[in-house]
Amino acid sequence: MFGEIYICRFPFTDGTTSKVRPVLALFDLGEDVVICRITSMTRSSPCDVTLMDWQAAGLLKPSIARLNRLVTVERSLLKHRLGSLSVGDATAVRTAWNRHLKL
Repeated sequence: MFGEIYICRFPFTDGTTSKVRPVLALFDLGEDVVICRITSMTRSSPCDVTLMDWQAAGLLKPSIARLNRLVTVERSLLKHRLGSLSVGDATAVRTAWNRHLKL
């Protein structure tokens, strides 16, 4: 499941609204999945990973995976599979995760 890209309703951080958007599956927890949001809005954060092969992954625009925007959702909320990360993009996501999100 790691590296698969889906369409899902992703909540805003204030918890009051959500937006249907592409998301990246990070961890398969059985009935639940940890996801991060994918956006076309550029910012500069150490936890942002630019997806170089965004078209091959099924995305419509140049995109960034935001590893600091995490949500756990029921698997049933992942509505439509768009594609999956290339080997290079998957490696970049793992590298950023291991560098910046350690406990």
